[in-house]
Amino acid sequence: MPEFEASKIRNFAIVGHGSSGKTILAESMLACSGEINRLGTIVDGNTVSDYHEDEQQHQISIHTTPMFAEWNSCKLNILDAPGYADFIGETLSALRVTDFVVLTVHGAHGIELGTEQTWDRIAENGIPTIAVINVLDSENVKFDRF
Repeated sequence: MPEFEASKIRNFAIVGHGSSGKTILAESMLACSGEINRLGTIVDGNTVSDYHEDEQQHQISIHTTPMFAEWNSCKLNILDAPGYADFIGETLSALRVTDFVVLTVHGAHGIELGTEQTWDRIAENGIPTIAVINVLDSENVKFDRF
């Protein structure tokens, strides 16, 4: 891997309520950048970030997982943070080391408690945020309600 100047490094966390598509979004970023050659799935337990046995068994992220990709001559340090309240400490730790946040919102469920709690922490720390309405291919999605 080549060395990057500090101005060419982006550190960000993907956060949001549980099951809002954070891990698959991270997986897609890795695939688009060429870091992996095929997408893993939650059901198959073969995503890059959910590699612990407990995560695969329960099909949720438990730990914040660091990953990296190269894109447009920049190094992207990606943190896939868990979304369930039981693991909020992992998410809060990720927020402390990021330049910005990608906040996922489930397209069918909308703003959930975990989304609000995470947003409050993001706002308290003044972290720039990109919101992603995710899981738009599920049933009962009404994008216009956002």
